[in-house]
Amino acid sequence: MSLQSARGIHDEGYFQDMLVAVGLAKSCTPRKTGAGSPMRGLRRIKTSGPQTHKLPFGVMWTITLITAVTMAVINFFTIWIISFAVEWKFNTLQAMVDNLGVWFAIVGFTGICSCLALCCTLFIHTCAPAAGGSGAPENKGFLNGNEMPELFTLQNLVGRAIATMLANVTGYPVGREGPTVTMGSNLAYLITSGMALPFVRQWVDVDAPGSATSAATMIDEDRFEHAKRIVCTVGGACGMAMLFDSPIGGIVYMFEEITSSSWPVEVTFRAFAGTCVCALLSRALLNMCGTSTKAFVVYEWNPQPQGWSWRDVPFFILLAVLIGPFSAFHTRACLAVASARQKLMSRLAAYNPYSKMADAVLYGGLVALTYSLVALSANCKHTAQDAAEFVRYDCEEGKYNPVASLLLTTSEGAVKRLFSRHDANEIHFRNELLAFVSYTSLNIGLTGVPVPSGNFTGSMLIGGLIGRMMGALVRDYGKPGMAVSGVYAMVGSASMLAGFKQMAVAVVVFITGAANDLGLIPPLMLAVTIALLLNKLINERGFDEEQILRKAIAYLPAEPPRLLDRTVALELCDDLPSEAVLAPEVDFRAIKAALEQDKVDCFPVLKEGGHCIGFTTRARLQAAMEVWEASGFIDSSDRGAALKEAVSDAGGEQMGKLVSAAVARESSFTGNVLPVKRLTERAPYTILEDMPGPRLYTLFAKAGAKAACVISERGEFKGMISRKGLIETTRRYEEASDEGLDETLGDDDEEQSLVVPA
Repeated sequence: MSLQSARGIHDEGYFQDMLVAVGLAKSCTPRKTGAGSPMRGLRRIKTSGPQTHKLPFGVMWTITLITAVTMAVINFFTIWIISFAVEWKFNTLQAMVDNLGVWFAIVGFTGICSCLALCCTLFIHTCAPAAGGSGAPENKGFLNGNEMPELFTLQNLVGRAIATMLANVTGYPVGREGPTVTMGSNLAYLITSGMALPFVRQWVDVDAPGSATSAATMIDEDRFEHAKRIVCTVGGACGMAMLFDSPIGGIVYMFEEITSSSWPVEVTFRAFAGTCVCALLSRALLNMCGTSTKAFVVYEWNPQPQGWSWRDVPFFILLAVLIGPFSAFHTRACLAVASARQKLMSRLAAYNPYSKMADAVLYGGLVALTYSLVALSANCKHTAQDAAEFVRYDCEEGKYNPVASLLLTTSEGAVKRLFSRHDANEIHFRNELLAFVSYTSLNIGLTGVPVPSGNFTGSMLIGGLIGRMMGALVRDYGKPGMAVSGVYAMVGSASMLAGFKQMAVAVVVFITGAANDLGLIPPLMLAVTIALLLNKLINERGFDEEQILRKAIAYLPAEPPRLLDRTVALELCDDLPSEAVLAPEVDFRAIKAALEQDKVDCFPVLKEGGHCIGFTTRARLQAAMEVWEASGFIDSSDRGAALKEAVSDAGGEQMGKLVSAAVARESSFTGNVLPVKRLTERAPYTILEDMPGPRLYTLFAKAGAKAACVISERGEFKGMISRKGLIETTRRYEEASDEGLDETLGDDDEEQSLVVPA
């Protein structure tokens, strides 16, 4: 829970409220129901529980629409800047080739990309350290219902936007999807924080002695966080919708990304309206600025659909059978590279952040150098009149370089060329193989480099190259009437993307939308089904889920691990220090002792007899303590340090004065306690100590509970299970499952209790 300390005289309308309180004036403005005031706080905090926000209709819809419109505008300026910079970069390359020769051009082009990479990494490490990645795993953890401190700030939003532009202009083998989705959630978070805050604040009386105000202003964090997550989901959906010009695709993507357990009912219609507004506005802005920026939207603007036939189905199946396992090993290779890079950087920790910056710069130069050299091995082809736009590079006028047309361009541009049904005879198998080997190798090697990166478009490009090669072989050796290579590229992209992200419906929606052809839905669904099944036989989790585990990001899976079947509630309790268990009324020293328990965020409050009356949070206790300290009754300074200094410097006389003052202050505190019971939620969740683990798991995973009391049959408090603690326990069980512990226990052991040690 976020909080603000109460300082009565600093609040707007304080003197008016004071006159009203003493009966000398009437209230000029209506007070919000149940909000209280600095002078007359509520006798107890009012909470609504998880998964409800109760914000006014107009406020939530205003936030939704502002988020959608702002995302469309941000996206427009982002691709406009990228379009201008990329065009300048490749025009400079072509000019150097024409005037200075290809080898000098390669050196110059590598230098340009290295300088851009240096600018990118310098900006990240000096201005926005949190922008050195896609942010997708962290965003997924937040939408799952967990706290992510300092994830969504204005600095991170601006920093990620600038760093994403620099990374794409540099030419890293990445896309904009992951960072853009995170930016959408970040923007929605900031807008909601500003507009919804007045509706979730309330004043609670804490009886601060001798203070001008006896109330602390607090926030119902359950309502506030629920509202944020709803709009953050809409913001992420808007990000994907405008990238692919597919509102439905954006909705389905976010649904599969956060799963149904974290998808509130009202999100569906809000996302429907938000993505609609965002996609329409994005398309209008793109239409205003011509075709150059359209190249950054994966969408076939002028399609000429050519259908597929039943003769293609066996080859579609073969393609999915090949790509399914390949996508699994591609994921493992990316994770292995990330682990190796992390170990290397840990050895060079004394040189950080310079070692990480050097890694990013050198890799940016390596990408440019590799693309430039590989493109030289291609044979120049004559440009057809109806062909898509290709890259000339080292070829003479009227010809183009097929490999350069796939590598020395943006990822979005390369995908569009692969999906095109007009250039079936213009790239050829050998050139596609060269592009596949170089791009895939560099895409895997990029994992772990601290730059904003999205793997969505990269996976599409890799799968599209495999499909295009299959299409070339079918065209050359198959029977007449087969589908063109562009159709095979789409099937290959869908198969690769489904395996890498372990998604199904969203992939089909995006590829179908990019092709602008609903007739491709059946073969795409068939290929996605086969590829995803084969991928899951090899990899239990997708790339993002593995990143969440390796980064130890708070995330509670929708389904409990199998080992949890052998546990009961009492075995799942948090390791709760005695200082973290509070009485209904305690003095400030007990509150300070509780707040010193850094690993505890929810504090159970017990009445006489050991019965739990509810939970309070760290933020509520801190808010109350700040009001007491503002009253001057509690000395927040370190008196222990002062006493020690007095002994060493001023001698016994000064020490005597300090001790007397301290004793007087402690004596004046006698009889004054902080009413913690007013800060607790009423009617906490209770769980019997012998309840099976899977049964209580759904309370946290689907009902959104943050903490629950574990009690005996007589109602006595036995412990507490928090969401944070359950996530840590689940992670230990998943790691044990990965090591094969669940396979060592047979069905006869199902009734045995099993506790995995921390």
